[in-house]
Amino acid sequence: MSKRLSGLLFYCLVIFSLAACTDSGGDVAPTPIPGDGTAGGDTPDDPSGGSGSGEYSVAQMLTAYVDEIVLPNYAALVSSAQAMTNSEGDLHAYCDAIGTENESASRANAKDQWRALASQVQRAELHAIGPASENAFNLQYRLNSYMFGSLSTCGVDGIAALVDENFDISNRSINQRGIGALEYLLFNETLVHSCPPQASATQNWNDLSVEQRKEKRCDAAKLIAQDIAEAADAIATRWDPSGGDFRGIFLAEDSLSESLQITTDGLFYLEEGAKDAKLGNPLGIIEACSSLTCPEQIESPFSRTSLRQIINNVRAFETIFVSNEATGFDAHIVSEGFPEVAQRFVDNLSVTIALAESIDVSLSDQVQLIQTASDDAECANAFANPDSPSDRFPTCTLYGLIKRIVDDLKIDFVTIVNVSVPGGSQADND
Repeated sequence: MSKRLSGLLFYCLVIFSLAACTDSGGDVAPTPIPGDGTAGGDTPDDPSGGSGSGEYSVAQMLTAYVDEIVLPNYAALVSSAQAMTNSEGDLHAYCDAIGTENESASRANAKDQWRALASQVQRAELHAIGPASENAFNLQYRLNSYMFGSLSTCGVDGIAALVDENFDISNRSINQRGIGALEYLLFNETLVHSCPPQASATQNWNDLSVEQRKEKRCDAAKLIAQDIAEAADAIATRWDPSGGDFRGIFLAEDSLSESLQITTDGLFYLEEGAKDAKLGNPLGIIEACSSLTCPEQIESPFSRTSLRQIINNVRAFETIFVSNEATGFDAHIVSEGFPEVAQRFVDNLSVTIALAESIDVSLSDQVQLIQTASDDAECANAFANPDSPSDRFPTCTLYGLIKRIVDDLKIDFVTIVNVSVPGGSQADND
């Protein structure tokens, strides 16, 4: 099997019974569903109600989405970020313990605190809408710059080398900030800088003592953690009814159609982030670099928590999809007369999470295992046949399982819910 099956052909095979494919760029035409506004019926004039039974309220769904998921997620994120910046918290305790007998234990606690913060950041990725998406996702990328581009470890080293009380991190590029930069500073065991010899900021870095370098990295970690906390608080404040009240704007009657669309746009992070960027690119399923695989595109290589971040993304998708018994997208799809579609989502999410939780090797190890064309073909077979999990390449199977959810998201979901596929996801990459 070649490195990548033809995207259009493979996609058509997967969803043959559901859709027809065009020959003009890979877009997929959804199967018309009577009464949903796509064929044989008019689009509902009232966006607050479904086009099926009429009992389901989109307004209630979006209200529950904001009040039960978005706002609590951001509150938890702010709390976790503030804990990271607390002068009596684990990060500060580690900085104070450098050079003492408590250094190792204190650093382990700071790493655990990072893992908790990273989980909160990943949950918020599925609703990076509204305030988080403004100004080209500036606030969102200050939380996590992974989707902005590769982390500049040299840039982070430069921050550590120059950090002092007057250092202004707002002047630094986005790819030198966020949860990934914080991970690098806390987990990277190599204290030698990663910059080219001509970089001025790090000219004297390697001449510093080990203890001095650890201290300066820890000071940089505190600075970046503070930047994350400020970005999280800015997003939460914008949503807050007593702040920017984006909640009120989002739930206004004349905004419901647009709000439903951007809500579903956020769900497509499952494809663009979890499936493609975090799995497909590093594993070489998607040709994202000139090599067989692209290990440099692994999201969390220093903490080796890449799979955990993907699990957090899938769980966040599941939470939004199911929400509660009355107002989740599953209930919406059932109200439109397609209970089997809702159940298929629920079942596929359950299988995907179970498989992901069972994987006991890191994504870095899986990527490193793909060395030959034969290995690549075995990975391709694993993602093409996810009902038979691969013992050797379980992360490739995981890619296939997430793709199965995404296929339903791009065809049945958008058709039944009566929304559009966001621009970046129009054509499948597989």
